[in-house]
Amino acid sequence: MKILIVDDEPINRTMLVSMLSEAGFTDCVEAACGEDALAIVEQAIPDLVLLDVIMPGMSGFEVAPQIRTLAGGRYLPILFISALDDKESLVKCLEVGGNDFATKPFDKHILTAKIRAHEKIRNLSAHIEQQNEELRFYQQRVAREHAIVEHIFSHAIVNKSHILNYFDHALTPAETFNGDVFVCEASPSGGLYFLVGDFTGHGLASAIGALPVTRAFQEMSVKGLSVNEMATEFNKILLRFLPSDMFMAAVIGEVGSDGSRITLWQGGMPQMMVVSDKRRFIKTISSPHMALGILEQHEFDSECEIFEMLANDKLIIYSDGLTEAVDAHGNMLTEEGVKQWCAEASDITADGIFNHAKAFSATPSFDDDVSVVIFKSQSLEGVQPYRATDDIPLNITITLSAKHLKQPDIQTRMLHQTSQCSGIEHVRSVLFTVVSEMFSNALEHGILNMDSRLKHSPEGFQLYYEQRERLLSALDKGTIIINIESDPAKEIVFLSIEDSGNGFEWEQQASPESNDSFGRGLGLIRALSSKVWFEKGGRKINCLLNTVVE
Repeated sequence: MKILIVDDEPINRTMLVSMLSEAGFTDCVEAACGEDALAIVEQAIPDLVLLDVIMPGMSGFEVAPQIRTLAGGRYLPILFISALDDKESLVKCLEVGGNDFATKPFDKHILTAKIRAHEKIRNLSAHIEQQNEELRFYQQRVAREHAIVEHIFSHAIVNKSHILNYFDHALTPAETFNGDVFVCEASPSGGLYFLVGDFTGHGLASAIGALPVTRAFQEMSVKGLSVNEMATEFNKILLRFLPSDMFMAAVIGEVGSDGSRITLWQGGMPQMMVVSDKRRFIKTISSPHMALGILEQHEFDSECEIFEMLANDKLIIYSDGLTEAVDAHGNMLTEEGVKQWCAEASDITADGIFNHAKAFSATPSFDDDVSVVIFKSQSLEGVQPYRATDDIPLNITITLSAKHLKQPDIQTRMLHQTSQCSGIEHVRSVLFTVVSEMFSNALEHGILNMDSRLKHSPEGFQLYYEQRERLLSALDKGTIIINIESDPAKEIVFLSIEDSGNGFEWEQQASPESNDSFGRGLGLIRALSSKVWFEKGGRKINCLLNTVVE
């Protein structure tokens, strides 16, 4: 420890050097006046200063502030040594920058104890300063890393402005980075794809999951994948990518080229709403699935809901950060609170819903990321379909025996194979829906001879699928043949599915607009196809899909 002794009396300096040397402080520097002391400090700052008060020229009261200035922000203890013992002098010692004082004549033990105490304080101060320096470096590094990540996010998660214009949206992160994600793309058929996702938690750890999801969404949109396929692929990606305690609640949707037909997969998100233009009704759509990244692939259900919206109807999607806003009494906004506001508001906008939740909240900010996305049913003339470059005709025939039909994932595997045809990018999602419905009809009504009227109620639905499982388990014979012919040059796709059952009366099936909870599959097939006809007493269904988008 380097100690600077400033005293105009040589005997006092000699005495102090001797006392300190005996106590183990051997690195002592002497100064006979204030000017000499300042010159020494300018050359090398000591660890502690013993400063006399009364000296010719500059007094200790004048020297102390200048030593403080030369030391900068470094902790440098200054102990005044003086025969003065009046309160005013002692107080002034502290006011001008002193840390302590020792009165003459010196008491060796007291002086040594004070120096050791200040040595500990100085060492602690040096340690704190080192930690502060490390913290400043860490903060600079984090700020730099955040800037890099923000740059990556700003370039990786980008929605095309002409597509984004079809959506009204408001996204607000709880921290710098958003754990919610909203992406939208044009579909090859001239419609729209969109995804609203909410990762577990918030901040950078949650937001990082948006990168692979966005990339996969963009790639799948270009290929024209169905919403079912997208949901399955996202679940596979997130199972592989995310830790076991993270997942993504999501709504994945496709808007048909007419701007009104909606296909949705919803898992783990709050209920959605469809609000009519005239506000005659508000339809709620609850989430039927678990969030993505939780279930293994053999457990995952990719079933979607398909419905029609009238012109100017609004589909409203939001994350749970909105409904979990808490007022001054500890009450949450809840889904019902959002629905009530939408029923009473003169104009429903994303900002309006967000501001309502903000006004409801007792705090100026939300505890979680908040997203509100609204799509209004409208013409999509500005979305241009694009033509496939692959013009190779393709013919696929798949024959499934009872052994295959009993496999739990056979429909998913079959649909994957049938979606490999060339020239179907414009109608891939439609093809997926049509083949899925045709296959279900062939299996359930042709092979298993089931009656869909059993699904007249929620209890009937459960009984229907319990019966389906029993019949499949006992199935020992039966065949379904799927044939798909794609001719890109003629811009058509021909589909046929034939089963080995007894056929059925297809004329009595309900339309897709029917309010019945059964029998709407054939109506949906007719609505999506250019032509549908039956052969072999109902055992074979054929349809044509036009791959040209008007």
